[in-house]
Amino acid sequence: MVLFFTGLAGCIKEDQYPIIPRIEFGSFATAKDINGKDSLGAVTITYTDGDGDIGLYSWDTIEPRKYNFYLKFMQVVNKQLVEVKPVDSTITFNSRIPILTPAGRNKNIKGNITMYLELYFARPLLKSDTVAFEIYIKDRALNSSNVVESPLFLLKR
Repeated sequence: MVLFFTGLAGCIKEDQYPIIPRIEFGSFATAKDINGKDSLGAVTITYTDGDGDIGLYSWDTIEPRKYNFYLKFMQVVNKQLVEVKPVDSTITFNSRIPILTPAGRNKNIKGNITMYLELYFARPLLKSDTVAFEIYIKDRALNSSNVVESPLFLLKR
């Protein structure tokens, strides 16, 4: 009976993904403040990675590993997408994904990542109610994923 289970486990097909992360845009949702204005945004992407090396350790705080989720916040101005740039150049919309590496032999991973934007801080920078995002991620080997663009979204500001 042990041989049967061992043989069966050997026939289970494991997902195989490239070692370069691959992402797709998932969704964007907002939460409103007491005045009915969008104050928090949740941007979700889906990802796959063949060697599971997505995520930064807490001590990875210096470039090129300071961030691994790169978000370009865009707005429509004069019918063109223009990047929203904070006045202070040390502020960024980039973020950090924690370690996602699974235990075990199979390191192939897939899932969703949601990052939150504090939109109330961006309100003074916005000249438009219409926004979009360009996103990519990097793994610990510094492989960059593909870049995804979101559709346009209307904000209540």
